[in-house]
Amino acid sequence: MGHEVVLCTKDEAYVREFFRKDSVTIYELPATLEPRPNALARSHAELLFNLGFGDSRAVSAYLGRWRELIDTLRPDAVFCDHSDGALLAAYGLSVPAVLIGTGFFQPPDQAPMPAYDIGLEVDQAAVARVENIVLASINSALKMHGNRHLGRLADIYAYAARLVTTFSELDCYGSRQDVDYLGALGPTGRLADPVWNHDGEKAYCYFTRGRLPDWEFVRQVTDGGYSLLIAAPGIADADRASLIQCGVTVFNRHVDLEQVCAQCRYVFSEGNHGTTAKILRYGRVPMLIPRQMEQLATANRLQRLSLGVYPDRQTAAPMYLNLINAIDSDPVYEINAQRFSNEFRDWDERVSASKVREAVSRMLNL
Repeated sequence: MGHEVVLCTKDEAYVREFFRKDSVTIYELPATLEPRPNALARSHAELLFNLGFGDSRAVSAYLGRWRELIDTLRPDAVFCDHSDGALLAAYGLSVPAVLIGTGFFQPPDQAPMPAYDIGLEVDQAAVARVENIVLASINSALKMHGNRHLGRLADIYAYAARLVTTFSELDCYGSRQDVDYLGALGPTGRLADPVWNHDGEKAYCYFTRGRLPDWEFVRQVTDGGYSLLIAAPGIADADRASLIQCGVTVFNRHVDLEQVCAQCRYVFSEGNHGTTAKILRYGRVPMLIPRQMEQLATANRLQRLSLGVYPDRQTAAPMYLNLINAIDSDPVYEINAQRFSNEFRDWDERVSASKVREAVSRMLNL
């Protein structure tokens, strides 16, 4: 489209390696906030509070650094995955902004913001009180920079255009009538052919960039007589060797999920959004092991739709084997996964990329 691309990232070295063949300018984040001691965030407003948005002085300084960078770059538009600081700065400087991502960081246009649906009872009044604290803090920071205040916290997200790169079934806020779902984006290369080196019914699990599995998971699956293949890109050699000694086949790179799902019924994942979408597209029921809030909210959404399972508070021990039992004992999971596959199996990530490109062109009036 002829525009210069500038990326701001918290992991500059990794991003530079990823874009080493592209003419992309890369900056470290201009500022970060000091997170509060970790507490369970029950809504997007509480997530912001936990990240430090309840401290107006800190938010003002943080916003000032973002404003300086954006004012220096003078971009035609600011694209935000999950940077509320960049979004607030764009709002204050009247720069067009675009939210792009799976929808988790794009809360519905409601006040107060809805609580995450993670299978827990929520005190809505308490959640609303935290939202009011965050809103007051942000408005104080905006005032310090001479900007108009927000009437609602949701107004900052309403300011931006939205590009939601998922399917409605995977939107953790539920299917939204005002959202044009663009389908899931994800890597399509660097794929190894799956191999299971041990006897037994096949099971597979994917872990994100160097993350290690729960050893109890490994013990349950291998003791249950399953042949376990784990894909863990970036896993340390010593950790890989330890898993191999436990009778696990381990790849330190991505494995072709289409082949995995063709050969294996039991597909585990920690809940990476693109991976979860692919498991469903290939007709298998994702058995999710969520490690953060977005993964948990997505897992709970899929379990409510009988499209996936995860170990919630009702899951009895041994919980990982009982996820397998849940699929074996109720055919509705595989029926629903097959329906999803019938609709989206041939979905090409390049279609999503093309839709994003077209939307960006419209937004920038190209």
